[in-house]
Amino acid sequence: MTWPPAGIDWYYSDGSVAIAHGDCREILPLLPTVDLMLTDPPYGVGIEYASYDDTEENWFRLMSDILPLIKSVATMSILPCCRIKALPWIYQNYPPDWLICWYKGSPGHHAFVGFNDWEPMLVYGKNPGVQMHDYFSVINNEVMGKNGHPCPKPLRWATWLIERACPELGIILDPFCGSGTTLRAAKDLGRKAIGIELEEKYCEIAANRCRQEVLF
Repeated sequence: MTWPPAGIDWYYSDGSVAIAHGDCREILPLLPTVDLMLTDPPYGVGIEYASYDDTEENWFRLMSDILPLIKSVATMSILPCCRIKALPWIYQNYPPDWLICWYKGSPGHHAFVGFNDWEPMLVYGKNPGVQMHDYFSVINNEVMGKNGHPCPKPLRWATWLIERACPELGIILDPFCGSGTTLRAAKDLGRKAIGIELEEKYCEIAANRCRQEVLF
């Protein structure tokens, strides 16, 4: 694969990371196959975004559009489904091959019976040679609004998954890259990463994080 992949007007690119500004539903069909898709889509719970209405109805529509696309563009895909009550719908329409339990500790968010201390991670496909546990613990102590994003993931969350699910020198895709956590982790671990983001301000935040030297 040429780097960055041809045919896309990249917002930012360097030797490891390429970021596109736009709707991933339009950009994903233009991409070559990658080794791992690791992402964190909107939740459908009313989080305020400038370019997306985060309603429950839009979440179902987005998942219906995205899940077939990511399964076609990545050998292995991992994404959280924090809407646990939607798992029956997921299994009826887009059944995953596997689930991983992410124990994140309680961030103080209410669930149906109290506090939501874990999230199921949907897994589609598998890279050759991958052997992983179906449980990992990374405490989510990220502050809402850190790096300018309302719901950032911990860097160790992405690091744990990339180390186990993506081969060395592999290519990672994050079609909802937000502030660039997955891209940053991939670069630190010596992988190449493609990010897509709908909001330009997050593209700039992610680009600034990825301009830094490798952190590890």
